[in-house]
Amino acid sequence: NHLYLHTDLGTLDLLGSITGVGDFERVAQNAVEVELFGHRIRAISLDDLIAAKEALGREKDLIVAKELRAIRAALAAQPRSP
Repeated sequence: NHLYLHTDLGTLDLLGSITGVGDFERVAQNAVEVELFGHRIRAISLDDLIAAKEALGREKDLIVAKELRAIRAALAAQPRSP
């Protein structure tokens, strides 16, 4: 269910499903577009990433989930541009 691609920039881990979120179709429903190295890509949403980290339940993932919730709160507090 995992595919690891070793690149010049590091290892890219491709998942068939994400614990706490679901399969590709479910993740794609809430995916967000971001720019990466000059290309527009779709990535897991912040809410889904938090859900995945919390579902894993490991101490290191729960710490990251807490940090991601703080980022989400900071983003929500920013004024929206028109």
